[in-house]
Amino acid sequence: MLTNLVNWESESNTPFNKSFSKYSSVPALRKRTSSEPSEIKISFNTEEFDETMNFQNSPESSFLAYKLISTEQRDFYGEALYLSDEGDYKDDLVEYENTILERLNTFENGYFKSTEIKKLETSIARYTKQKEGFSERTELELEYMWNTQLLYREYNFYSLIEKSDRAEYIEKLTEFKSKMLQSLERLKDDDGYEKEREKIMAVVGKWKERKNDYDNMPNDGDLSIDFSYPNQSEELISLSSFRGSIVYVDVWATWCGPCIAEIPSLERLQKDYQDKNIVFLSVSVDTDKDAWEKMLIDDELGGVQLWADGWSELTKSYAIFGIPRFMLIDKTGHLISVDAPRPSSNEIRTLIEERI
Repeated sequence: MLTNLVNWESESNTPFNKSFSKYSSVPALRKRTSSEPSEIKISFNTEEFDETMNFQNSPESSFLAYKLISTEQRDFYGEALYLSDEGDYKDDLVEYENTILERLNTFENGYFKSTEIKKLETSIARYTKQKEGFSERTELELEYMWNTQLLYREYNFYSLIEKSDRAEYIEKLTEFKSKMLQSLERLKDDDGYEKEREKIMAVVGKWKERKNDYDNMPNDGDLSIDFSYPNQSEELISLSSFRGSIVYVDVWATWCGPCIAEIPSLERLQKDYQDKNIVFLSVSVDTDKDAWEKMLIDDELGGVQLWADGWSELTKSYAIFGIPRFMLIDKTGHLISVDAPRPSSNEIRTLIEERI
């Protein structure tokens, strides 16, 4: 039966698996000092590097680079997941696991070693479970699922929204819909055909709506669009209530890795400007309120913390399709930057200093 074939969108609001991105960040582990950040991040194209990429004086970071490149090159969420024999897929997993463990066993750092082994075990279990979950799929279903992945690679709508005018965008969206429906036709006799067709039409409609949101979002210099959400005490707080102060908005979630990675830099910003007329306003799009509240307490997060309960009017008004998103707003409520630099960038300090 043709049911739940395509996980159209993940919680992070991006299509399919993050492993499709060939650009990744590797933390370079360094000895922590009071005067410097505890980590740096390096982005690179994993298709252009082999496993010999090393970090000077940091075997841990060299290992992380090796693991990342090896995982991307094997692409366990790629074609092999859908079209390879289950036995061959599991054999590749075993080989991958043994290769990673062999490297890990050279480390004397017990904490690093044990942490990475746990991560490896979790990854292997996840890959295995997903492959086994496809065991009852027909060959035609799996081919359709893989073709859907390829079409999303071909039509990068996140990029198209920004780089194409409306006519070009609608043309591409129409092409995508046509190819998706054509691919689905091979499964026309399956019980779930109509439901899957409805999903395709729904996702096309959503991408059309997102283009509308992007084209109508406020630009730098425009008056910001107000929003109100509850804080930890259930008190409704509005963006407009901070008129007279500069506001640095952080749209984030507890499940968002890049969001969490920015928190140390955000905390340094808060500390450096604690005596200045600036408000640090963080808005969580978590749907799990308990997870949000727990992190606020456990990590002692500062600034003004609000809970939006998922993708809401805020994300629609400002055409936020992925997080983290930062915005900088001046004392009169006008946007300095609707897509502001991240806290880890020196550019944000320059923008703030110009308006303090």
